[in-house]
Parts: sequence; C-alpha cells; structure tokens
Amino acid sequence: MNQSELTIRTVLDANELTPMDAAGVLCFTLAVGLTSGPWGVAAGVLVLVAAAATEGPLAFVVAQLTAVSLFGDAGLVAVGGAQLAAFPLLASAAYGWPPDRARLARLAAGYVVALGVAWALWSTLRWAWQAAAVAAVLAAAVAYGLHRYERVALGLVDAPEAER
Repeated sequence: MNQSELTIRTVLDANELTPMDAAGVLCFTLAVGLTSGPWGVAAGVLVLVAAAATEGPLAFVVAQLTAVSLFGDAGLVAVGGAQLAAFPLLASAAYGWPPDRARLARLAAGYVVALGVAWALWSTLRWAWQAAAVAAVLAAAVAYGLHRYERVALGLVDAPEAER
C-alpha cells in the first residue's frame, strides 16, 4: 500500500473497512437514530469509531451494548430492529470481503434463530436479565458442543479422550 492510500485502519495498523462495515454502521445508525434521536446518532458514531479503529467483532459488540443500553425499557420491535441492523457488522467480522454466500446464509440463519430464542425468552420470562442469563448459558452450551464436535471431527483427539 502506498502512502497516499492511508486510512484510519492502516494508520492504526488494523485492516481496511469493508463495504459490509459501512452498511452495518449506516443501518445501525439509522435504526437507533430514528428511535432514540441524538443518543442514537451518538451510538452510531461510537460504532463507527469501533469499526474503524479495530478489527474483529468489537464494532458488533459495541453495537449490541449500545442497543441494549438505549432500548432497555423499549419494545421488542425497537430492539429487534437494532439487532437486525447490526448483522452486517457481525458478518464483516466473521468473513472477509466478499463473503462466501453459503457461509453468509448459514450465519444469517443462525443469527435469526438466536434472535428468535432471545425474543421467546424475553417475552416469556418476567425480566430481561433472566432472558439474557438463559441466552448466555444456551450460547455457551452450544459453543462448547460445537467445540467438542470439531475436535472429534478433525481427529484432534483420540477415542478414549473424546468419550470424556
């Protein structure tokens, strides 16, 4: 890369912003800006800074935290809209540009299922923190199961160790 192509990420020694990052920041800023006004725009700027300054899922995490903090007492439609608007940030962190369509479709399906489970928990349990705790435990259990499956499927553990 020559010196005339400096970006925030190259100056900070991080990767380039992708079109998926830009779409995620724009969608998220619009979603929270329309429902929360100036605080939503400020949240969008915070997500933009996180996306520009780092690589990986930090922008998605910041979007999740700001959405939850802005919509703590709001309805599920506002929270769900912000969650769906943050999906491009997750896809950008998970895959390079351009993403493989099949992998992106699997990620989208998993994201929609996770949002559905979170919605079901939120609407059936009395407090949001209970729904968040149950969702975190379920996510940890699924992640552990996938981790164990991957180790056995790749042959990284032998049969006696795999039975534990």
